[in-house]
Amino acid sequence: MKAIGNFIVVETENESSSKTEGGLELGEKHREDIRYRKGKVVSSGPEVLKKGQEIMFDKVAGFSMEHGKEIYKVINLRDVIAII
Repeated sequence: MKAIGNFIVVETENESSSKTEGGLELGEKHREDIRYRKGKVVSSGPEVLKKGQEIMFDKVAGFSMEHGKEIYKVINLRDVIAII
């Protein structure tokens, strides 16, 4: 699978809970307020991103796509806010 144009195929990370620096455990319900999600680039149309890079992107961006048994998120380059 190869992304074209300004599209990026991302494998999202399922984070069921996370811990803050202060030690507070946040469940999925509390994570709904967090606007950005972390993911790993599977394929990128623009040469800016490489396969395997971790990025942060807007959670409402793009759409889901099924390929084989995997479900990926397809987003636009403008929705990427950071390369980790």
